[in-house]
Amino acid sequence: MSKKKKNLDSDANKNDINNKDINNSGSYFARGRKKRKQYLKIIVPVIAGIVGLAIVLAILFPGDNVAARYGDLGSAHEHAALLISLNGTDVDLAQQKYMVRSNYIHVESYNGTLDGTTLHKHSSNVPIGEFLKSIRMDISNGCFVTDSNQRYCDTDEYKLKSYVNGNETNDIMNYVLNDDDRILITYGNQNSSELDREFQKLNNLPINKT
Repeated sequence: MSKKKKNLDSDANKNDINNKDINNSGSYFARGRKKRKQYLKIIVPVIAGIVGLAIVLAILFPGDNVAARYGDLGSAHEHAALLISLNGTDVDLAQQKYMVRSNYIHVESYNGTLDGTTLHKHSSNVPIGEFLKSIRMDISNGCFVTDSNQRYCDTDEYKLKSYVNGNETNDIMNYVLNDDDRILITYGNQNSSELDREFQKLNNLPINKT
């Protein structure tokens, strides 16, 4: 066999080896991509589940940061009546989904019946806002926001107002209740007679102490 023929065979063998290396490399990266996709299919739902669980736990079991801000759990035990009226309709807090959403301030069952009008405060400086936020409600920028994200906002005609023992307050979210307080949060365009009826309804509410 001539030297030229040997060189051609050698070059052909090298090309075959190079092609195999390229094919093997391509297969390796393809397998890598497939594995990464499989990992992502597992990891992404797991991360989403962990985040969701963390949110639920934060709502159900407030962390130590609440105690640091408002006082230790058990540092108070006071009660107040609460009435929330939006456009003449009372918000029904006597539902299981609202019961004891915060250990620091909440509504709870009384003698086996869901009680949605007595606030129980178990921390010395915890405000009304902590209760509303625990049940996914809020008051901000002149709006009352329900847990279904309905917004009742101040307009020229309709107003959001809050009262403690008949006295209007502009900052109910930061108000720390005292024992036997009566708290009214109301939205609408009531005249004085209609507002008096809401106060009368509030004053007739029992304050259930346990």
